[in-house]
Amino acid sequence: MRKNNLASSSKRRPRAPLAAAFASLGFATAAAQPPAAAPGSREAEQQAIVVTASRRAQELRLAPAAMTVIPGAEIDRLPADDYGDLLRNVPGLNVAQTSVRDINLTGRGSTSTLANTQLVMLDGRSIYLDFFGFVMWDLLPIQASEIERIEVVRGPGSAVWGANAMAGVVNVIGRRPKDMVGTTVLVGTPYASVVHAAASDRFGYKVSAGYFEQPAYDRPTGTIPGSNPPQTYPDYENEGTEQSRVNLELEWETGDAAYVSVAAGYAETDGILHSGIGPFDIERGSNLSYVKSDWHHGNWHVGASATMLDGDAVNLLTRGADGALLPLSFVSDAYTLDASNTSELGRRHVLTYGATYRTTSFDLGIAPAAEDRDEYGVFLEDEISLSERIRWVLGGRYDDIDPLEDAVVTPRTSLIFSPTRNHSFRVSYNEAFRTPSAVNNYLDVTILQQLGPFFAPADADGNPLLSEERLQAYEVGYVGTFDNQLLLSVALYRNETEDSIDFYVRDVYGPANLPTPSPTLPAAVVPCFLFVPGTGPAACPFAGLAGLVPSDYSYRNIGTTMNRGVELSLERATRDWRWFVNLSWQDEPEIGGGIDAVEINVAPAWRANLGLEHDSGKRFWNVGINYQDEAYWADVLFARASTPAFTQVNAAFGWRFAADRVTLKLVAQNLFDEDVQQHIFGDIIGRKLAGQVSIEF
Repeated sequence: MRKNNLASSSKRRPRAPLAAAFASLGFATAAAQPPAAAPGSREAEQQAIVVTASRRAQELRLAPAAMTVIPGAEIDRLPADDYGDLLRNVPGLNVAQTSVRDINLTGRGSTSTLANTQLVMLDGRSIYLDFFGFVMWDLLPIQASEIERIEVVRGPGSAVWGANAMAGVVNVIGRRPKDMVGTTVLVGTPYASVVHAAASDRFGYKVSAGYFEQPAYDRPTGTIPGSNPPQTYPDYENEGTEQSRVNLELEWETGDAAYVSVAAGYAETDGILHSGIGPFDIERGSNLSYVKSDWHHGNWHVGASATMLDGDAVNLLTRGADGALLPLSFVSDAYTLDASNTSELGRRHVLTYGATYRTTSFDLGIAPAAEDRDEYGVFLEDEISLSERIRWVLGGRYDDIDPLEDAVVTPRTSLIFSPTRNHSFRVSYNEAFRTPSAVNNYLDVTILQQLGPFFAPADADGNPLLSEERLQAYEVGYVGTFDNQLLLSVALYRNETEDSIDFYVRDVYGPANLPTPSPTLPAAVVPCFLFVPGTGPAACPFAGLAGLVPSDYSYRNIGTTMNRGVELSLERATRDWRWFVNLSWQDEPEIGGGIDAVEINVAPAWRANLGLEHDSGKRFWNVGINYQDEAYWADVLFARASTPAFTQVNAAFGWRFAADRVTLKLVAQNLFDEDVQQHIFGDIIGRKLAGQVSIEF
């Protein structure tokens, strides 16, 4: 299975009863649900039970936030072979793939390298990495055939999930062992995997393993657009990736709607990680491992987990003070205890509440003062039935997190009006936040900056006094199903971000701040810093260096950014056919408070996705089209320019044999081989072809 790979068997497994789906995450409905719609219908999808919006089971149409649900059966058939390609189909979610293993995504705003505002979870367990504040998708330990569904909250989720759920939440939800009894062996051109599950009346287990490798994409060449002074794309040796993973889960049922599970997993990767100071080559053997246990009883869920990251990398461009390429060692161990419950209070109130404790220890080569971080959080949400057709959701969360000076409170309120069972209107207000990463607070390195044949040093320091980034979000939404099974959803939003964390030039070399001569910067060059470019001796680089070369970098909180947008989605399914189309528009951000417009990324104004699928049982095919408008980038090195718009066509074709236990599948990504560059410093992504065979027994 690929890094972020989603290749899996396309066998259509029977769905477990809804109660089993509830129990798989330790949530249950607090009130009786109405009769289910016909399986596979649009109405059934609208009535689908989700758990991520409020940390309790509820119908999708009644969720207090805009949501997209991707079922596991749909993942089987879509022409997407990684999480980036799959989640690109979600309206409002901006995805940028910069290397064969490096994927970044951000909801309702511009994404970036080391994207840090999207919380990603596996069965409700955060896999957000606090040392840099980002997600390594290739270190998810499960195989695609283990995924029950993926729930995407398109908007802030801090009111129930806490820190870093600022732009949204992606929750990858796995199947329970009893829902996937059997063995699946998959062999593809770039990957292989095996999944085995078994269950008795009270006990079940599943075990899986997978491997993936892929060579590097092509690198762009020539002048980096917008660089000043002009810089060419550096000629470094690009890297592909090799990844492996194993996972084990044990489960004991202890009574009606009660069970205990224990799980452990290990994932290993290597390849390119892009950052603001250039690409790092993650060394082979870098890994993430985890252990967790969960207790579920009715609506109660109590979980404990440990997530351990251990890796090494080296920057391919940036050099440290000793002249060697800058190393990056990262060790991060996070331990979490979490509890939640849902209770009825009278006939009109459904209360959901819980608490979380998380402690993380760090050992970071570029931030040696970062040692540990403690986090405490409690939340309460009340869904109030004002009438048969009107519900009011009111709640909030309190978080106390080191090293923030003050605790953070994030409220939420949403008013939901359902004139009929098939139509719901929603008006909501949310607040959310992101904490500074360990590197934001404690970065401590000296880097060398190239000036022709010379190098000038610059200090890069963290700021332990940073405040959290804050978001205020307003949204109007609609979800409706029509008689022809057409599912329509619309969302309009306005997000205002305050105190963005900015990596900035704190000082530059000039007449009052001359660099010290060194082996990399001869004394004869130092006088060049007395002259602004173009006014000094011709022998000086750029005929003068004053005010051009940074001497000190750091982080600060700065300004406000306001994003507005609209998301429109249409879906329809019949017995054999399914299609969807969605459109996202994001206005150019309004900025203030000292932010320089040329220094922030700008998301594509328009994004559109189209999919058409036919599944006759023995044969299936699926064609998808992704369009993305041009996007502006300013977060890597000297790159300050836009990537062009692109249209990518993807297709999948499959054949089933032997009572649907053998499946052949061909997947083509970027079928017409368009040169796709999803970040100004990212790789050029061309056509990808993959074949696979899966056998189930």
